[in-house]
Amino acid sequence: MAITKYRTKVLSGYRITIPKEIREKLNIKIGDELEIIVESGKLLIPIIKEDPVMMLAGIAEGAPTEIKGDELFLEELKRKIKNED
Repeated sequence: MAITKYRTKVLSGYRITIPKEIREKLNIKIGDELEIIVESGKLLIPIIKEDPVMMLAGIAEGAPTEIKGDELFLEELKRKIKNED
C-alpha cells in the first residue's frame, strides 16, 4: 500500500481541514464521524461510517431528516458543555 502525504494547518479552535482529494477518495461527507487514535506519536483518523445509535435516532418520530455539518457541530458542542456542568 502506497503512502501519500498531505499537509494541513491547525486552525483556531484546533480545527483541521481534510484536503479535498482525500475527502473525495474516501467519500467523507459533512456529518460523518471520524475517530482520532494516538499511536506512537502519530494521529490515525479512521472513518466511522455507521453508528447504530445515530441510525436509530434518524428513524425516530420527529427526528430531523437532515442535519448540516455546522448544526451537527453546534449540537455536539452544546451536549459536551451541558455534560461538563
